[in-house]
Amino acid sequence: MRLKILEQTPTLLKLRLKPAAILYWLFGGLFVAGGVLLITTLAKTTTFTCNRVEPTQENCQLITNSILNSQVKNWNLKEVLGAKVDTSKTAGNSYPLVLLTRNGSVIIDLVNADSTHKESNARQINAFLKNSRESKLIIHEDSRLWTYPLGLFLIASGAVCIIYMLMNNIIICIFDKTLDKATIKREGWFGKEVIEAKLSEISGLNMNAVAIDTVTGTSSTIYNIVLNLASKKNIYLAAGPMFTAKSAEQTIEAIASFLKLD
Repeated sequence: MRLKILEQTPTLLKLRLKPAAILYWLFGGLFVAGGVLLITTLAKTTTFTCNRVEPTQENCQLITNSILNSQVKNWNLKEVLGAKVDTSKTAGNSYPLVLLTRNGSVIIDLVNADSTHKESNARQINAFLKNSRESKLIIHEDSRLWTYPLGLFLIASGAVCIIYMLMNNIIICIFDKTLDKATIKREGWFGKEVIEAKLSEISGLNMNAVAIDTVTGTSSTIYNIVLNLASKKNIYLAAGPMFTAKSAEQTIEAIASFLKLD
């Protein structure tokens, strides 16, 4: 938050606060893009099935469904030669599970499974192909169970950053001793919000009349400025915590100095 004193006299103080918009656009954009990328690339269901019901059904099918597309591949059971984990390639944090057929190899894309789990899947497929008494094989994975919640959380977090910035494009704070009035004007893309209170209601103008509200996250701390009213209906300068420690201290000092708070 950038502070600028627009006007200051013994009876009038006018401040302009402007968020550091580039940071909110940056973090908001990164969170939204990360959430969209997560959902579009990793949120999918993968199902590999084989049926052995002589003489009508002897086939294998691989179905992959994602938010963007759906793929279905079919083979006659005799065309499937086996499966292996290809250690010469990487798929995420593990190696890919590869289905071997007479027409070439096909990757069975499993997002949740590590190399150990994929090795188990390969053994399961090979055992089915060797055991003619097995009638059905199913390998299924649904990565949407965690990718959707995480992706939506990232998108929502990014949207909050952007909305905060849009709601608080410019904040004008006016403290008028002549009119005994404090006015907070938030001018943003969504319109204008005006909050007013009497200066005499700000907790008797004592040292706790203007305070810093702290919000601590996992990796950072952000702040807001609160005017403590005698009526307990406190006023926050910004719609959400948008101040740095330095800008919060500067704003507190400017207001406290004008109001002559002890």
